[in-house]
Amino acid sequence: MEPNVAAVSPPLGPFARPPGGELALDRKLLKSLMKRSDVAPLARLALCIAALSVLGAIYLRTLGTWWVIPALWIFGSALSLTVYSLSHECSHGTPFKTRWLNETVFWITSLIFGQEVLYRRYSHAAHHTYTMFVDDDAQLPFKQPVSIRKYLLWYSGALYHSQFLLVLLLHSLGRFSEKTRWFTPSEELPRLTRNSRAFLLIYTGIIVASVYYGSTLVLWLWVLPKVIGDPIMLTYAASQHFEMEENSADLRRSTRSLRPHWLVDLFYWNMSYHIEHHLYPTVPFFALPKLNNLIADRLPPPAGIVGVTSDIFQACRSRSHKAPAAS
Repeated sequence: MEPNVAAVSPPLGPFARPPGGELALDRKLLKSLMKRSDVAPLARLALCIAALSVLGAIYLRTLGTWWVIPALWIFGSALSLTVYSLSHECSHGTPFKTRWLNETVFWITSLIFGQEVLYRRYSHAAHHTYTMFVDDDAQLPFKQPVSIRKYLLWYSGALYHSQFLLVLLLHSLGRFSEKTRWFTPSEELPRLTRNSRAFLLIYTGIIVASVYYGSTLVLWLWVLPKVIGDPIMLTYAASQHFEMEENSADLRRSTRSLRPHWLVDLFYWNMSYHIEHHLYPTVPFFALPKLNNLIADRLPPPAGIVGVTSDIFQACRSRSHKAPAAS
């Protein structure tokens, strides 16, 4: 059974503990917010599956027409955002009250997303413990300053998934970086290797079966939608921390929340409330709006995704004009 994320984090920094001072919550109130449920996540999961089924059916009906371009983009974006967000939630162990349900959904969404579950869980624990701390945040993709070229590679998905594939291959061979050994308990490394081999075996089996039966179903319903949809997912992932302050113990300076939108948050699993999530990572996704109502007046105003993405590129371009950007 997978451990809870709270039990597997690297040594805690001051910013990993529940906030104090003006952001502190009454203990009983916090306990009520942390209460888990199977009903809310199952209802959200059912809505996501229903929506993806409808969008997928529309997309398949448009094959052979020009309408396939917007239909594929919409379906792929919704799929990528869903598996990324739900895999993230399950890495915390917070969405489902029933443990086996959380871990089953975690495995399935991580397989579709493309990242082995133990590496995803432990690296994300380190990310929460050392958010935007250079050399310690395990999910900080690159240090500043960053070139426009590297940003574009990130948003395209080329950099993101090539890194994931390389990590999966190395871990399947039992080869781990110094940082991975730092944030992963040593007794878990053999299981991480077995999981990585299982992921590769499953992917290989899907490819072999598709070739053997002459089927392109996986290509049309998974590979192509993911490739086309990943830039939208990565745009939302980038909005969380890109161009925010590094090495700051104040999560309001290193993390960014977005203005919530009911349709986006359906697939994004309420991760628009990202500062709130980092302040209290044990609060399930369905309680984040309530948490926001309690502390919104003490947080920076949420931003729009278009404005955030524009600001990120403008900051990178402005920095590039002042001095040569690091690659």
